[in-house]
Amino acid sequence: MIDLNITAIRESSTYRINAKMGKIAFSLKFDTGATDTVISARVFSNSLTDSDLEKFTKYCEEHSPHNKEFISATGDSFKGYPVTAHNVRMGKSVLPDFRYYLVVESKRDIALLGYDFIDNCGCSHDPSKNFYLTGFDAERYGKSDGTMENDEVIAYIDSLSD
Repeated sequence: MIDLNITAIRESSTYRINAKMGKIAFSLKFDTGATDTVISARVFSNSLTDSDLEKFTKYCEEHSPHNKEFISATGDSFKGYPVTAHNVRMGKSVLPDFRYYLVVESKRDIALLGYDFIDNCGCSHDPSKNFYLTGFDAERYGKSDGTMENDEVIAYIDSLSD
């Protein structure tokens, strides 16, 4: 069990968790309705053109044969590509391994912390309705083979904007 010190801050009807992967800071929506953690390429760079997204999709197809089909809350179908990130900061904690599905097709910046992660956390809450993630069962979360490495994905995204 890994000790965590992560606060999911209540914002109207949702909760958000601040995260950082390398130099990229973003907010994850705490989403118990999402089976898997999903982050769109737009979170890492909002300057990607349609042409960049096409190139990036080809890159993901070549480097990750294990994509997964998802259905959004609005009924739209999209693909996600499994990625493993190392030393991801969430709140005041650093996770040695963090997995998510990278979504290239979306033109929005989406970052959903799904049940695959949340189910492995110890939780508590306070009267202000914030959630506190206090422990993480890394053994139960396990390791995943066949994922792309986050640093390589970010480097490729960076190369598209050169």
